[in-house]
Amino acid sequence: MTRYSAAMMKPVITATLLAFLVTTAAAPVAEARASCYAQAKSIKAGQKEAKALQADRDALLEEVEAAGDEWEAAEQSRLFGAEEAAKADAAKQTYETLKADLVSMEDSLQGQVSDLNAAVSTYNDRCATKK
Repeated sequence: MTRYSAAMMKPVITATLLAFLVTTAAAPVAEARASCYAQAKSIKAGQKEAKALQADRDALLEEVEAAGDEWEAAEQSRLFGAEEAAKADAAKQTYETLKADLVSMEDSLQGQVSDLNAAVSTYNDRCATKK
């Protein structure tokens, strides 16, 4: 039976313990990096979606303004007869429908931007390097 002295075993135990600690510590770091990468990718995608929704909202805003102008023009001739009154009512209905769509789209955009801001804040807290 071979006997090892404590002095001989100390480097072996230290190296084994160090290897264990390094591999144990490396796993969470790799997982955190993967999580940060996924968060960054998700934020980029969210920014693209928000910009697209903003462009759609801006286009719809122009439609709403044009429909409002048409309704105002139609209202001026409402009293000239039933046909003009019907045109004014149709123009108003179109304007009101587009306006409701715009409000809905604006609410959606604001919610999406709020969620995106929260995601960026979380990313900054967890992933951004501090200088």
